[in-house]
Amino acid sequence: MKNKVIASLVVLIVALITMQSTFAQDDLLFRKRIISSTWNSLYYGVAAVVIAQPESDAAKAALPVISAGVGALVPLLTNEKRPITVNELMLTNHGQTIGWVHGFSASMLIFGDSLFADNNNYKVAVGLGAATSIGLGILGKSLGKNKDWSEGQVALYRHYGWLGPMTASCIGFAFADDPRVFGGAILAGGLGGYFVADKVNNWNEFTRGEVRATQAMTVLTGALGYCVFMDISINDEIDLNREGWLLPAAGLVAGTAAGHFWLKDTNLTPRQGMTTIYAASGGALLGLGVAMLINSDEFTPWYAIPYATGMGAYAFAVESMRKKNSASAFHRNDNGNKWNFAFMPYNIMLNNKIENAGYMLNGKAVGMQPLFSASVTF
Repeated sequence: MKNKVIASLVVLIVALITMQSTFAQDDLLFRKRIISSTWNSLYYGVAAVVIAQPESDAAKAALPVISAGVGALVPLLTNEKRPITVNELMLTNHGQTIGWVHGFSASMLIFGDSLFADNNNYKVAVGLGAATSIGLGILGKSLGKNKDWSEGQVALYRHYGWLGPMTASCIGFAFADDPRVFGGAILAGGLGGYFVADKVNNWNEFTRGEVRATQAMTVLTGALGYCVFMDISINDEIDLNREGWLLPAAGLVAGTAAGHFWLKDTNLTPRQGMTTIYAASGGALLGLGVAMLINSDEFTPWYAIPYATGMGAYAFAVESMRKKNSASAFHRNDNGNKWNFAFMPYNIMLNNKIENAGYMLNGKAVGMQPLFSASVTF
């Protein structure tokens, strides 16, 4: 009971801090930054417990809470007069999350099979993961603040920052058992992902919404590849062994490539990008419900139907918003660069006066005034 009360108080304090900062800054991004900093700092506190291994139960519970409190206060103290931008927020969060992956991957590369042996190597791995998370978070914030990147370009780097390690880890599972190979493959995949993202950005400048929609496509095809691998593995007549991990890797890469070509020039907004994610998720849930009604003994319908319905809903959402954006752009061009007409009936009275008595302006006679005017802008 005591622990529940303490936990409730901690959550309440964090919530109050977040709400106060929101009203003071009137900035949703700043609130998101505080929440993100709080949760990441909580993990740093857990890492400190794993490394220090305090004997006191009170210390084990207090360290994460203290760390979370510090994490909530740091943005308040450092960013009060400097609101965070979208790019800073995205790159800071990306650096803090992907940093754990790269930190553990470096530990696998260093220690190999002895990483989780009966020694303290795992403490080094946890510490390295936390340090890499903090370091990449700081780097991400600096890049977001100082680089003149568009939101779409930042979103593209984030996407490939995850795609590279995920694809590389699948390839590593397919061909090796050595943890050092896994660690090296993930690190190489991370660097390669950012390199590819830069090349893709040079090919076409995607919007943030287009990248979000590409992520939905990538998840759908990657999940399909994994499910096909599991389906084949269940079938005793076919044995793919470890090479079957190439299927989810191929699904991830194919989904991203297909998304780029499909979504190019759709000009999706961030909200429209989220709409495609919601559509794919809702369609997949609908398909899962249909599969439950069918209740097949085979594994194939359990993923094939959700994939089909999810992809159908996703395609409908993408094409609907493509047409909407195209129509909107057409009308904007029509209204901005076409004819402009004006009818001025009051000039009838003015012309009568000019004709009968004449009209002088700044010592010069004024001629008859037009009833209509028209102009066109090219």
